[in-house]
Amino acid sequence: MKINIHDITKIPNLLSLLRIALIPVFVVVFLWENGEIGYSLDIGEEANGYIIAAAIVILSGLTDAADGFIARRFNMITDLGKVLDPFADKLTQAAVVVCLFFRYKDIWELIAALLLLIVVKEIAMLVIGVVFLKKGQDLGGAKWFGKLATIVFYVLVIILLGAPYVSIMAAFVMISVMIVFTALAFALYLREYCIIWREGRLQTDNDRKD
Repeated sequence: MKINIHDITKIPNLLSLLRIALIPVFVVVFLWENGEIGYSLDIGEEANGYIIAAAIVILSGLTDAADGFIARRFNMITDLGKVLDPFADKLTQAAVVVCLFFRYKDIWELIAALLLLIVVKEIAMLVIGVVFLKKGQDLGGAKWFGKLATIVFYVLVIILLGAPYVSIMAAFVMISVMIVFTALAFALYLREYCIIWREGRLQTDNDRKD
């Protein structure tokens, strides 16, 4: 992998940078409306800070989809983009989950479990990716179960962020669903990587025999 700093001007990478720039904006708007910093930002019944925060997350998701499409459609896939894109995604997810701590303090333990699961999953996949890269094995792109878990995460998060009067019970159910889908995606990725590892070992053994 060779990262070229000049690739920063490519549209997909600029969109990834935009997603990163949106994170502090989202955090400030959300915490302000939640009363954690300054006074509550009450913009009106139909357009308050929570809805704006949810809209920022939606915009972030749209730019994520756009940069992937543009990179593939116009052959703008770069090594820098391979780093920036997942970094922006995971940083956004972490920021959103941390903000949920302030919104749903009564179930902070469940939110902490979700955050811990996300951190463990991403660290494990990063380590596995580095190991496979050193061995010259290709992990391929994101799998359908990973994409499904991401979609479920963002749909439920947008509801939790944008709906001011979600009950604690409803929040508990939705966060539990996110944990289940994230855990299943993690388990299926590990299974997929074990298969790739075994196939790589078998190929290596066959090459040695030949």
